[in-house]
Amino acid sequence: MRHDAIVAGLAVLATAAFCQSALGRDYHPKNSNPDWPCEQVLVSHLSPASMWSGPSIQGLDKNANPTIDELASKLQQRRLPIDQAKSQIDAFAKSAGADRKQKLTVLFALLFGKLDNERSQVISGLTRFGHRQKEMADKIRAENAKLHEEQDKSVNPDEANNPTTPVSKAAKQLQWDVRIFQDQHKMLTYVCQVPVLIEQRLFALTRAIQNDMDKS
Repeated sequence: MRHDAIVAGLAVLATAAFCQSALGRDYHPKNSNPDWPCEQVLVSHLSPASMWSGPSIQGLDKNANPTIDELASKLQQRRLPIDQAKSQIDAFAKSAGADRKQKLTVLFALLFGKLDNERSQVISGLTRFGHRQKEMADKIRAENAKLHEEQDKSVNPDEANNPTTPVSKAAKQLQWDVRIFQDQHKMLTYVCQVPVLIEQRLFALTRAIQNDMDKS
């Protein structure tokens, strides 16, 4: 098999795999953005009610206590292990005194806002990434068509081995773009987990805040 034919085959496979996956997600009834590249159902923002059974956080003055905001920022950091974060929540609850429930409610509201915003920013980045991948898939299809066109024009089967010929140039460009496409696509397995990890952290810390609030 000629070198350019091998490259063309790789391009077709890579493009078809992405398009088939993207098409399946586009038709998901809960997926409102066709650029979303992950298997997880797209949920742009979380709901406090889905995890919090304490007092309402609507209209809460979250800027009144800089100390609580500072703690929420520390708890937000994923480099802080969950166990250590829970210990900091326990220590805060014990020192809160008679205003414990109100202060813990503020802590939840601040932490929810920070982590939901971080998660939303990650989702926006993933959506932009998905859009670029779709553009790259279109580019690869066009380059694949151009390669076939140059192949049809070629009368010498050895032209693919000559770096100055149109066939060789088209094959190399296609091969390069397919490699970039595949390398970027491999990243999705990890990157698509980031919103999930943020959500899991928020749920775990919310439970810790709730437990301290329920203690007599």
